[in-house]
Amino acid sequence: MRKTSVIICTLVLTMLLFASNSFAIGLGLYIEYGSGSGEAEFDVSGADEFDIDTDFLGVGFQLETSPLTKNKVFSYRLQVGYEARNIEDDENMTLELDGLVITNTFAFGGNTSERVRIWGGPQVLVGFYDGETDKDLLGDELSFSGEGLGLGVAGGVNFGFGSGKTILTTTIGMRALNFIGDTEWYDEDEQLNGCTTELFFSVGILF
Repeated sequence: MRKTSVIICTLVLTMLLFASNSFAIGLGLYIEYGSGSGEAEFDVSGADEFDIDTDFLGVGFQLETSPLTKNKVFSYRLQVGYEARNIEDDENMTLELDGLVITNTFAFGGNTSERVRIWGGPQVLVGFYDGETDKDLLGDELSFSGEGLGLGVAGGVNFGFGSGKTILTTTIGMRALNFIGDTEWYDEDEQLNGCTTELFFSVGILF
């Protein structure tokens, strides 16, 4: 899983650098924080759903087309980064995950002035996660390796500084994240799947 994530990240970052040099777009960094709640269950006969809470922190690279361009209704933002995510169950057992996330935001909006753009639109996130529980379960940790797909909406404001080539991005949104993966505990291998509804906020900078 980690090898696949590194390969994907390398390919995407190469595309980011090529696009930044070839087109009039912004390239920079972002940081994101969010939290939410939902349900999960093991794919075992007779297993019940259980409640979960989640919080996450992500950092990485971002690219945006037309981040502060007049007369442009549509802009596209691509974010590629590292995310640390905790998923806690009713028994205060926490699954500590980290991995690669790729977020695509399709923004529609417009400039209210030369240095301010307001936008909103749908968002799609794909994540690749690995991790294990923070406590032993009868002498062994439960490990997890899987993927997540998030669908939601986001909105925000871009602020230009100086000549407008340095841009502060602010984003707030909501999404539903569906995740699925394989767990391992001693010699037992089971599938874990779940869904969370989460709110998030991010800030970034583009050059």
